[in-house]
Amino acid sequence: MSVLGDRAAFDALVGPHWRALHLHCYRMLGSIDQADDALQEALLRAWRGLGGFEGRAPLHHWLHRVATMAVPSPELAAFLEAGQAPVYIGFGSMAGNDPERIGRIVMEAVRLAAVRAVVASGWGGLRVRDLPDEVFQLDQAPHDWLFPRMAAIVHHGGSGTTGAALAAGRPQVVCPFVADQPFWAARVHAAGVAPPPQPQRRLTAEGLAAAIRAALSDAAMTRAAARLGHAVRGGDGNSRAVKILESLS
Repeated sequence: MSVLGDRAAFDALVGPHWRALHLHCYRMLGSIDQADDALQEALLRAWRGLGGFEGRAPLHHWLHRVATMAVPSPELAAFLEAGQAPVYIGFGSMAGNDPERIGRIVMEAVRLAAVRAVVASGWGGLRVRDLPDEVFQLDQAPHDWLFPRMAAIVHHGGSGTTGAALAAGRPQVVCPFVADQPFWAARVHAAGVAPPPQPQRRLTAEGLAAAIRAALSDAAMTRAAARLGHAVRGGDGNSRAVKILESLS
């Protein structure tokens, strides 16, 4: 068996260099997401060079280690420590045809729900202005690091964001735009970890605020999200996927 088939040996091989590699990639590429992708590709190549996939290498473990590498800005750290856990609101690359309208809805919903919030502008350029003290705006941050520190996650329903929110074990509010997003919005609602979806084309400040309040106040939803998060974090989807692919060959 190669070193990649042994969890302890693989940890010893990669662990001492992981933080430096991630920081180096981030400085070169200027994006957390691109740094993650670059490290994933590097690990895949390392596996092939050191023994292939016969040993069930724990790729998922090292991808999740990104969460421990992130270092928040002093401003974000101070905001998180200044009060109750905030609600995350971000729609990734989605902002619709009128990002300023979405921004106004978000800010009014935060006011109506009386919550603290971290608002991520994302690639879609979600625009919010005249920020009160209860709102912190950022461009992006690693979801695996940020989401567990939130009280609830408001997002667009992309598969990656949905997965990160599930792993964090936090209630969700999904505001789908297009493609597979309505599907994921329906699934998390059916799983009991989110109130009914809030489609973007019908999004209102009042509806979003009500959904946020429901996500924060429903004890059963909070428990369901925590249970599902524990199950997701304990799973090994990569190895299972490899087994399925091998069964087809």
